[in-house]
Amino acid sequence: MNKSASGRNKACALIRSHLISVIEENTAGALSPDIQEHLDSCVECAFFVKRFSRGWESPAVPVDIQPRPSFFPDLIRRIDADEELSSGPKTIRTLAWRILPPAAVAALFLGGILAGYEMGKAGKPLSSPEEFFAGRFVDSFENIPKGSAADFYVNRQNSMKEDLE
Repeated sequence: MNKSASGRNKACALIRSHLISVIEENTAGALSPDIQEHLDSCVECAFFVKRFSRGWESPAVPVDIQPRPSFFPDLIRRIDADEELSSGPKTIRTLAWRILPPAAVAALFLGGILAGYEMGKAGKPLSSPEEFFAGRFVDSFENIPKGSAADFYVNRQNSMKEDLE
């Protein structure tokens, strides 16, 4: 392998990325001379391969975890206590408290809409379409004061159009 710093980094990266195959080849005795040379010259990679191979060859035996003896009786007791709390009239009360707040909010919202509608139509006759924005906007072009900047732009464009025809 290369002895330069960049070559050494490449060799280290290669060994660390192919760690399992390096360990299996080392165990079988078929380790390539380049990899063996790098492991002899690089203390970090040699330590890393040695440490990983110990764990790879003999992994730790998993510990048999058992719950404490009082776990299941305590669990059954807690389930029974929860079932007792949720039975009978308390269930109806719980259900009512879940349904009432959203229903109250919806009723207030609809009440506000209806109240606004009633307040809006009290004492006001319906407006004709001409009184709306579009009608007033078109009328505003007919009432432009003479000599204003708007009059200059509107009349100049109209006179230019008339000259073209």
